[in-house]
Amino acid sequence: MKSLAQIIESIQRFQDSFWDRKTTGRPPVGIYDEGLYLPINFLRRQFRRSTVCPEDVGGEFVATEYEYSFSHRAVTCDDYMAFSAPWRGIPWLEAACGCPVRYSEGSLAPGHFVETLDALAHVPIPASDAWFDCMRRETERLQSSAAPDCWISPSILRGPSDALAAMRGMTDFFLDLQDDRRAVENAARRVNQALMSAIDIHYSVVRPKLGGYGHIFGYWAPEKTIMLQEDALGMCSPSIYREIFMQFNAEIVRHLGAHVLFHLHSSGYKHYPDVVNIPGIAGLELTLETIGPILRDLVPVLREILEKTRLILQVSTGFEYLPEALRQLPREGLFVVIPSKFIPTDDAYRDFVGRTFRH
Repeated sequence: MKSLAQIIESIQRFQDSFWDRKTTGRPPVGIYDEGLYLPINFLRRQFRRSTVCPEDVGGEFVATEYEYSFSHRAVTCDDYMAFSAPWRGIPWLEAACGCPVRYSEGSLAPGHFVETLDALAHVPIPASDAWFDCMRRETERLQSSAAPDCWISPSILRGPSDALAAMRGMTDFFLDLQDDRRAVENAARRVNQALMSAIDIHYSVVRPKLGGYGHIFGYWAPEKTIMLQEDALGMCSPSIYREIFMQFNAEIVRHLGAHVLFHLHSSGYKHYPDVVNIPGIAGLELTLETIGPILRDLVPVLREILEKTRLILQVSTGFEYLPEALRQLPREGLFVVIPSKFIPTDDAYRDFVGRTFRH
């Protein structure tokens, strides 16, 4: 468990260097356990059925992120904020829109169920209140038992394109975009309303802690925050994002306020110039992947982003290029997130920070 003094120091760093984009000694740097991204491993026992129902989800069924990782993490002097969230193994938005939550050993995934584009117009969204009621119960449970250094974050809430791709199946979704964009847009509008409902459920339960909120991407924010994503569009022309889905992301920003960020993968980030231009967007998060461009080659893009807004850089791969990249990037508005396999101890963290950000 982190001390209050450590937490307050990190909060101040987030406020000054990241949110206010001031020139400070260094940006926040966080270390995370890669196991956090495998929430199927949080199961307390083997699941016996092929689908998960809302009544299956609870503390007796699945551990929290805090139990699984943060209560015994090796690096404790970093800026990564501990969190728990309603179980991220559940594709919450997709499930609320009617997708069955399919389980097999080692994975969970939404199943598609809408057979035609015409049928999509008649599917009720949300399908029922069951999954949102479950999300509320889980948020309340986590909030009531959170450790002093743990924030309760919204769970993963994917975007309208991701939900529609789940409902129709990825291939049919891409064909729908060619066959009838207006029908896709109308369905996405309804999904976006469900997404806003999910966000509102979270913030009807969770209140500020030490002056702000935490998030599953490890950051602290002084006001309500969410991380938007449209991962399905990584395989589409940026014009698809601009012409159909950008408007719905902008609606979320207007609804929630000035601390909404957007998640991208390095393997599908080409619509980032449009995302940056969403009125009021707080910044971007970019997760580096082995199948995408290497970090060294992305430096011009990262610099362009930081000259306009904030950036969370998740260095899942390419750590060997990170010191060189950071020497070429602005520090104002930057949050660097690194797996613990690269920085496994407090001493290694202090050494990295000292060498990388010396004046």
